[in-house]
Amino acid sequence: MPELTFDHLPDIFEKNKEIFYEVDNYVKMYLRDYHLKGWPILDGVKHWIKENHVLIQAPIKDQTLGGFILLKKPKVLCYLNSWQPRIYQNFILLHELFHIISRVQSEPEKLHIIESDLDRDLDERKADYFASLLLMDAAELISFYQSLREEVLLDKIIQTMSRFSAPYKAVLIRLYELQLISVEDLSVWFDQKLHFEDEFVRLGLDPSPVQRSMLINFQEVEKLMEHGRDRLPELANESNWDTLNAVKAYFKNIKRA
Repeated sequence: MPELTFDHLPDIFEKNKEIFYEVDNYVKMYLRDYHLKGWPILDGVKHWIKENHVLIQAPIKDQTLGGFILLKKPKVLCYLNSWQPRIYQNFILLHELFHIISRVQSEPEKLHIIESDLDRDLDERKADYFASLLLMDAAELISFYQSLREEVLLDKIIQTMSRFSAPYKAVLIRLYELQLISVEDLSVWFDQKLHFEDEFVRLGLDPSPVQRSMLINFQEVEKLMEHGRDRLPELANESNWDTLNAVKAYFKNIKRA
């Protein structure tokens, strides 16, 4: 998918208006029916997916691959590419959550490949918009942004990225839709190429949100294999574990590279 640029924004904003009430209802449904009370959004989503489905995290050296989701019953398989900076992983995680709660019943065997940039396809736009609304609550974002004393707009944007662990372009779109920045601000900053780690350090912020996590996590797969050990011959179990260990070793080699 081509990189999202300022020229694409009119179409994005028009689609967001079209889908807002539908997507907002899914946000409210998740918070009402699924989210663990007292948990931060990201931690709560990750915990809910781990408890109810299967979450895999491993690094693949691909700048465009964010992850994928395989809609199956009774458990959905979610993969996050931990080669991506954490802010993109966060966004992709919530994107995957939307597909779980909105489509697992209607499309039980569909595979979704998720790219790291914002998607203009209407269905994927819904998932991206869901991620934005859930990650950056309107009231919290407005209160936070209006409390900032920085005079330079870029500094406010970077502070907002840090506070909400959200990607640069998603932050800009959300700020504009909440009338916190102008279309002129968007035209200046949306297509800027920035080194976010340097910008975080410049402002005295922890740069880890814009760094790769390189996490390797197959815990849920291991639990499933242990749970089903008695259902398979021992030779099949040994073969499955050998395969999993080979896969984990492959990703460890990537991590060390």
